[in-house]
Amino acid sequence: MAGQSFTFLRWKYSNYFELVEEREKGIVVKCRLCVGEKLLSTAKNTTSNLKKHLHAKHSTTEMDEKEPNDTCTPPQAKQQKLDFSSPSPGKTISSTELNKLVAAFIVEEMQPLSTVEAPTFRNIISKISVTGKRTGGVLPDRKTFTNFLDNAYMEMETDLKKTFADLEYVSTTADLWTAQNKSFLGITVHWIDPASLHRQKAAIACRRFRGRHTYDAIAAEIEQIHSSFALCGKITATVTDNGANFVKAFRMFQADDDEAENNEDEVIFTDLHEVLRDDSETSERYILPPHHRCASHTLTLICTNDVVKFLTAEELCALCEHDVTVVLD
Repeated sequence: MAGQSFTFLRWKYSNYFELVEEREKGIVVKCRLCVGEKLLSTAKNTTSNLKKHLHAKHSTTEMDEKEPNDTCTPPQAKQQKLDFSSPSPGKTISSTELNKLVAAFIVEEMQPLSTVEAPTFRNIISKISVTGKRTGGVLPDRKTFTNFLDNAYMEMETDLKKTFADLEYVSTTADLWTAQNKSFLGITVHWIDPASLHRQKAAIACRRFRGRHTYDAIAAEIEQIHSSFALCGKITATVTDNGANFVKAFRMFQADDDEAENNEDEVIFTDLHEVLRDDSETSERYILPPHHRCASHTLTLICTNDVVKFLTAEELCALCEHDVTVVLD
């Protein structure tokens, strides 16, 4: 063995490697801790690559230094046991990062805020190593965590506005629903990422809708939300269901009549009391983007309503035909 390889042989952890080959400028060794044939190369006068390998792949293994003049027999590696009674001694995170992770879990999994006060959940968090704390992670109470979510929302809103500022075209969807006697309006934005050409989406509103679901009130809310994100003029179309007030809102306040759907032959029923009440009070003009009706909702209406009406009409026609035949006979 050439003398230049003695740097590796004198290394205190060389017993965890087997010398395979000596080359002109380096050596090749095999890791005895790795499963299979894991060959590594390093220079003759340094063991830095081997140190990095042990740190990256076997950091949880307790290493024993070799005995003097021992170059062949590796000691038995001592595998650490997991201790669930205290935080892991491995990687630590900051309290802010922990709160962000919990916030992401609550939002994305649609969990109630009361989750942060559940004893079992807080016990799980306490097992996470947090920088500067020996007892593990500690979540704030529900009220404080709500404020944290509000701040996170503001940051997300700012980031979305920056993203939208660089876009030329987007589309939106709008929906209105009622749950537990409370109405809500939700709006989402969809766009193509100019760099990756991947489709992206984001929810920009889910707010209480107070009062009657009139077409002008719907138009006012949609325009206000679009304006708050500086989307006016960038929206190619807004998709909604076939609700009469949604359809009327876009028919009355759509900016470009040429791109609107041709609804001249459609029969739309209007609340006479609403017309007499509003009269000239709603003189304010809103501007809405082009409108498209949701194809899925249209197909659902055909399957659940129109088919039933058609079948009922067929039965009535057959019954009438039968009655006429009986009378003639």
